[in-house]
Amino acid sequence: MLRLRPYKSQDGDVLVRWFSGGEEAFEKWSAGQFSYPLTREQMDSYFRKWEDDEWGWPMAAIDEKGRLAGHLLMRSANYRENSLFFGFIVVDPSVRGKGLGKEMISLALAYAFEILKVDAVRLRVFANNPAAKACYEAAGFRVESFTKEAFAFGNQKWDNFQMIACREEWEKTGR
Repeated sequence: MLRLRPYKSQDGDVLVRWFSGGEEAFEKWSAGQFSYPLTREQMDSYFRKWEDDEWGWPMAAIDEKGRLAGHLLMRSANYRENSLFFGFIVVDPSVRGKGLGKEMISLALAYAFEILKVDAVRLRVFANNPAAKACYEAAGFRVESFTKEAFAFGNQKWDNFQMIACREEWEKTGR
């Protein structure tokens, strides 16, 4: 069982450890917004940036023992269009494949739809990250658009999907 809470500065230490395994996985998460290897200083700067941004906030998923199990950013809140973006989504590597990603995304959607009252939540996922895409689909997202060669990593060009979850569809399925 997971719970969502606001991100805290000390969560940065845990996130840094989660990305010690390789640059490609790190770039699939950060899409060039952070430098590899991730440092606590980068995470502190990230936290301060969002403290001052009224249109976005980082969230943490904690397990039943209060340990950090996941992270995501709610950003680009647009209350005229009733929409929001999720980004920087990650689950503790030691518990991947156990449904916690879907649970975290489902909790975040419930927050977005029930608390923030937005009608649509969007996110982007690289096409070469099929496990993440499947997780988002299981939580209620569907592909909205596709962009070829959206991001350069080394000599590679990565395609991405923009995905959307709509409150109306979410309510019908009871997610």
